[in-house]
Amino acid sequence: MSKKKPFFAQDSNQHPNHKAAYFWTLEEAKEWLASRGGGSIKKRNSAVVYVFDEPIRIWGEIAHV
Repeated sequence: MSKKKPFFAQDSNQHPNHKAAYFWTLEEAKEWLASRGGGSIKKRNSAVVYVFDEPIRIWGEIAHV
């Protein structure tokens, strides 16, 4: 059984064709969102952990980006 990518990112585009993708690392997901103009990232099966231009919250920790 293959391992699934743990991070899911979705851009903030309101158009019905908005994009979403899965990533192996949070850094990859953040770079993708920056190139798409913002959005949010969540860890698979969890609440949102990153919203573009806001603090990151993972397991109760806050990291400012």
